[in-house]
Amino acid sequence: MTRFIPIDVSVWERYLPAGKLFDENLSPVSGAPLTGAVSAVFGRQLTRSDILQFLSEAKEKGLRTEMLRPFTESGVSCAVFLHDRFDASFSHELKFRDSSVDALHVARLPDPRKPGVIVMDMDMTCVRCECIDEMATLAGIGKEVSDVTAQAMNGKMPFQESFRRRIALFKGKSEKVMDTVEEKLPVMPGLGAFMAKAHSFGWKSAIASGGFTRFVGKVQRMFGIDRIEANTVEFKDGLFTGNVIGRIVDSSVKLATLKDMTEKYGIIPGNSIAVGDGANDLPMIKGAGCGRAIHAKPVVREEAPVAIRYLNLEAGAVVLEAALRASEALSA
Repeated sequence: MTRFIPIDVSVWERYLPAGKLFDENLSPVSGAPLTGAVSAVFGRQLTRSDILQFLSEAKEKGLRTEMLRPFTESGVSCAVFLHDRFDASFSHELKFRDSSVDALHVARLPDPRKPGVIVMDMDMTCVRCECIDEMATLAGIGKEVSDVTAQAMNGKMPFQESFRRRIALFKGKSEKVMDTVEEKLPVMPGLGAFMAKAHSFGWKSAIASGGFTRFVGKVQRMFGIDRIEANTVEFKDGLFTGNVIGRIVDSSVKLATLKDMTEKYGIIPGNSIAVGDGANDLPMIKGAGCGRAIHAKPVVREEAPVAIRYLNLEAGAVVLEAALRASEALSA
């Protein structure tokens, strides 16, 4: 894997639909690669100014930087960088920077050449809605339910309490609201690309959701996801009773799912990924080798190691390809 010192970014084309770089205008690096940290900058329209901005920010932090050959994955252009050390403040600032592309800076990315697992949230992660809020709107109790949902997702109410309160509000409502939501379930763009990329490496996948088994099961069947954990509600004569059957999947169950899968499949430290958007996802995001927030609430973006703000789940496929290239460069 050829490495370059990115001293002259003017060689970049204004847009990089094919990830093309003119090697003769860069300085190749020989010898051992920088092993202290890895960064990636990626977007559908990755420009010269995006790269210049990133390099300027890295230089301000005193980081030595090498660049790998850029690439395109799932319609997204990406540049990968190696550094001499990890800088926690730089990593944090990238989650809030003023830009139109996503960026990350971590001590190490997973190695896709080795077994790994991915655990994802469902609502606003694998699908573009809060399913329970959609159900509530159809049932005529939208505001009451969404108010409780917002409190839970922003960490202002324990999830189990919020879930029981919301389900209790459905008492006497028709089960048919679930039929309508399931029929129109809006899958998050990029989920198929993410799962195809992960499964091409032989990685295992799961959804651990504080939502409903019925909806999660549909997504599982669509994308060949290996395992699901979700909630089941009770009905009588086609109506909600307002009760939950069995345990409620909260943050502890999500984290336990991640740990169970890493143990079951003998996953090395660092080769687990967790993706979510709410406070209920933070324990598994922080417990994974590579945890990331997507379109996250402020409290989650603040605490997650990586935050995806502009892309959808195709970012997962991009980061896996970036991880592969970084792993190859570091082991060369």
